[in-house]
Amino acid sequence: MPSNTTTDGLPQGAITFRGRGLAVTDGRRLSLHVCPECSHKNDARAAEKGYCNWCAYVPSPADAVPVSGSR
Repeated sequence: MPSNTTTDGLPQGAITFRGRGLAVTDGRRLSLHVCPECSHKNDARAAEKGYCNWCAYVPSPADAVPVSGSR
């Protein structure tokens, strides 16, 4: 598993993955707060790793969609 996920080509700010889960991109880092696969919430330390601490889901940039109203 990656120690962190980079965000090359992803929109910045709050994103979902095909309308599920919640992540925040800031520069080249992705923090996965709610997993789109298992719907569990990551704690702050796990979120910073960029993958789900519960089911090991690794976000796919192809599935990323900006959250409405997010910059």
